[in-house]
Amino acid sequence: MAGPESVVIMAEFKGQVVKRPFAVGSKSEREGIFLESKGDRYLLRQMGGNPYRDEELEKLVGKTIKAEGEIDDYMLMLSDWKILDD
Repeated sequence: MAGPESVVIMAEFKGQVVKRPFAVGSKSEREGIFLESKGDRYLLRQMGGNPYRDEELEKLVGKTIKAEGEIDDYMLMLSDWKILDD
């Protein structure tokens, strides 16, 4: 997860969960699930979840959530979240 030069920060966000292309042109290219919050976009991962396809995160697409987790560069490793609209 955190590389030798990366800084991991615990954070809390409120934002919209969206699905967008990720790593276009690489062998890791896929549709990623992101949290868009105040002009920033973070790739969402769930602790212990599948990094390529996480059914639980798929259910959040289109929802506004309050999310808690560790930020490492462009990724938010979720420890907890709450759906704010349904």
